[in-house]
Amino acid sequence: MNRLIFLLCLIACSHSKVFAHQASATYVANEAVLIVNGNQKVLFDPFFHRDFGTYQLVPKETRQAIFDARPPFDNLDAIVISHAHDDHFSAEDVLKYLLKHSKTKLVAPQQAVNAIRLLNGAKAIESQLVSVNLVFDQPPQTLKVADLLIEAVRIPHAGWPARAEVENIVFRVTLKEQDNQVTVMHLGDADPDDEHYIKYKDHWHKRISNTAFPPYWFYLSAEGNDILSDILNVKQSVGIHVPTQVPNSLKSSGKDYFSRPGEKRIIKNSHEH
Repeated sequence: MNRLIFLLCLIACSHSKVFAHQASATYVANEAVLIVNGNQKVLFDPFFHRDFGTYQLVPKETRQAIFDARPPFDNLDAIVISHAHDDHFSAEDVLKYLLKHSKTKLVAPQQAVNAIRLLNGAKAIESQLVSVNLVFDQPPQTLKVADLLIEAVRIPHAGWPARAEVENIVFRVTLKEQDNQVTVMHLGDADPDDEHYIKYKDHWHKRISNTAFPPYWFYLSAEGNDILSDILNVKQSVGIHVPTQVPNSLKSSGKDYFSRPGEKRIIKNSHEH
């Protein structure tokens, strides 16, 4: 009996260890997503104040937990900003956070970084700023930031050719913790026209994205779904930028999406099934 109990405990501990090392994505609000892989943590689009009467704001207690670096928001390696719109980005909040947490890097389009640099006190966090300056049709940019591999492509904001001036960046981020490596892709407010993506197909196919986070409107058109399934080289996706009143078309699509802050998904690496 003692031997049986020992074996059961061994199996339980083994399963707990495996689960503990699984990467995860936790929904914060709108397009804000926390990615955790072991000791590595990346937070996308966490600071904003506009909801346009439609989108999910970051809950007050979550916002405070981020600023206080309470788990799971402790020891962030990087904050990544997709574009400098008010429902994704607040320069003042980013500055406030970086002044308090000097080990965290910011990776953001040049427009967002420029907005931060205009603020009083920004010189103190200059070493934490990593700007991405890309024009349309420019080759992807690759960065190494805090042991993260970050690849950036400028893809037009939804509604193209309107808002062509907006530096919307699709980020592909690889987090490697010991023998567990995962790659995630955050699309910001990307436009779902395959012409924007086909030109970079070789780039997308050099690396599998274990989980992609597209704006939910990709799920509502054949072209958007084809981009996800045939061009971007992603294993699974979870929709973001979902209105608080979830559209019936999204509910009936059969697609996975985030709509409630605190929701979590496991990110399986290439060796898991």
